Amino acid sequence: MTSPEIQDAVLRLFDAARQSPEATFERERFLAYLTSPPASTGRRVADTFAGRRRLVRFMDSVQLEFGICFTNEEWERGLGVAEFTSLVDAKRANPKQAERLAAKRLQDAQRSRTDEPIKFAILAGVLLAVPAAVGGVVVRSLMVLLWIAITVGVVLITGRQYQYARKLVARTAAARPPA
Repeated sequence: MTSPEIQDAVLRLFDAARQSPEATFERERFLAYLTSPPASTGRRVADTFAGRRRLVRFMDSVQLEFGICFTNEEWERGLGVAEFTSLVDAKRANPKQAERLAAKRLQDAQRSRTDEPIKFAILAGVLLAVPAAVGGVVVRSLMVLLWIAITVGVVLITGRQYQYARKLVARTAAARPPA
């Protein structure tokens, strides 16, 4: 894949992740335009739930499309289109690194799939224990339901992260040139 083809694919994925596809944007700070309105300054997406969700959707789609894996530092850098395309091209040139990073991400996701629900269940249980102990049957029932909802939500989120990490490992392995 040539650099212009990579750039075209990046821009296609960018438009798919944007809040306002097809709207004009500044190429030097294109990540800021994942949300509408874009971040007022800088080259990064707005630091909001919506902005982070769109950034994750975009970066995940780029990783799966090209069979690469970004580091945490690369996720946080604000890049222009040309710089981002060069980064993707450089990542494609080192498939072993992508496989190592993806394997580490899978390992972390596997550990989080167990650890995070337990941590959140304990934390939510402690926070909800006082209102449940003081309140009547209705309050206690609502607190138990809230505790269950929080725990199930964390299980679903960590499960989704694990499934994505598995796809990324498979995709980076498929992107490796045959020996």
